[in-house]
Amino acid sequence: MDDVIAVKVTLADGGERYFLTWGRIQDPVDPGPVCALVLRHARQFSLGGQPVEARICATLREAADTPYFYESLLSFARQPLPDDQDHWRTHIAEEMDLGHEISYCGRPADLA
Repeated sequence: MDDVIAVKVTLADGGERYFLTWGRIQDPVDPGPVCALVLRHARQFSLGGQPVEARICATLREAADTPYFYESLLSFARQPLPDDQDHWRTHIAEEMDLGHEISYCGRPADLA
């Protein structure tokens, strides 16, 4: 199970922005729900363009060249997973639905 995932959001002009969030919360297999969720909430950040597509990155490394990657990763890593995973998963899903627990890392450094 991927505890933290990177999500690449593509802008209408072809630009790329990256986010970190919890993985496998909405669905254990289908990436569609979490991608739709990140895309929906991406608009609340100053992206410099219109977000049109989101996909889960194969590894966190894809997002590592963004300005706030390590700060975002550490904020997730500091949160221990509790023993009651079902309750935690329900709570995190609710928070993500509100736009919380989604961290904007920025655009890749080579494009900044």
